[in-house]
Amino acid sequence: MRSQKKRNVITIITRIAIIGIATITCALVLLLSAFNGMEKLIDQIYSEFDASITVTPKSGKTFLEKEIDWNALSKIDGIKTIAKGREELIVIEYGLPLHGQKDYRIKRTNAKLYAIDPPFLEVIQLDENFKGEQPVLNDAQGPLAIIGIGLINKLEASMSAELSIFIPKKNITVRAKEPFLKEKIYLSSVLAYQNKKVNEETLLWPLDAYREMVKDTTHQISHIYIRTEEGENLDQVKAKIESKLGGRFKVKTYLQKNELIFKTSKSEKFILTLILIFVFILACFNLVSSITMIYLEKKSNFLALKSMGLTHKGIFQIFFFQGIQISAIGAFVGGGLGYLICLTQLKYGFLEISPGQAYPIGFSWMDFTTIALSVTVLTTLFSFITVKLLTRKQKET
Repeated sequence: MRSQKKRNVITIITRIAIIGIATITCALVLLLSAFNGMEKLIDQIYSEFDASITVTPKSGKTFLEKEIDWNALSKIDGIKTIAKGREELIVIEYGLPLHGQKDYRIKRTNAKLYAIDPPFLEVIQLDENFKGEQPVLNDAQGPLAIIGIGLINKLEASMSAELSIFIPKKNITVRAKEPFLKEKIYLSSVLAYQNKKVNEETLLWPLDAYREMVKDTTHQISHIYIRTEEGENLDQVKAKIESKLGGRFKVKTYLQKNELIFKTSKSEKFILTLILIFVFILACFNLVSSITMIYLEKKSNFLALKSMGLTHKGIFQIFFFQGIQISAIGAFVGGGLGYLICLTQLKYGFLEISPGQAYPIGFSWMDFTTIALSVTVLTTLFSFITVKLLTRKQKET
């Protein structure tokens, strides 16, 4: 009767060990897959609108267009599209007609103006991220603007609305009566990116129209925007650009421009992975208990086994592989369950981060290797140390 109760206790502890290992393995799979998917989403969000590589002056805000050897720049391997432009902070105004009245309610908001040439639309992949009419910068009537969907919603304007933009004048005194240049603009389309900040603050306008407005006859620009070929190594292309331009310019990839966001994401992933591995170590103590209980239950049979020729090394191997077997079952069940949940999420998207957008899931061999190594090393180490200590005591007695 006592022997049966002991076996039941051993069975329960073994199952707890398997469940513990399976649970933490499953959590590791879900965590790393979720973070990998989120990293891919962040990369997609910041690579759609941001140019692959951006060039700006090291000193000052602008530089002359003629300072660049555009022909040499375009011949660099890996470069797909080059655009140029000016970036300015502006104010947009819309006179919203009041229903049934002749008066207007004026709405104003700040925005970021991108005064750009037509290739910029290809650089930011606008053909995949717009709503409404085909986005263009000019038509038969003149220059047209492209506005962010969040920005047009702030103004409560329509596509047919007439907007006004205000650009601060340069080199003016505090007492200036008119510190802003004012221009009426008309819209051609709406840009809609996954990056909410871009949608809420961006206005695209032709560079030529901007130069005419501010009376820029020297053809100054503040940025060069470069889209590289798919799969190109950005650091290598960046190095080639730096060698062509010399030391007068800052050259940054979109990863470097948003370095804090990408580093924060990786740091969170690393810290949470360490926490789960620590929890996994705690769960391994159930494995220690299970091996110890099995060892003590079988201890009475050692004399009979030794009389049959079983050596001390053989006893060690039996219980060591017993621990490995318990660990393998837990890891296989937990890993299988974790990847099954991930595949289900990929197919059905039952968990959403926003209405209509499923939580992203991503897989990588690096994550799989991390999980496999963590589980294998820790369970093997705990099994080895536990059985080594138990068999050492047996050998001494």
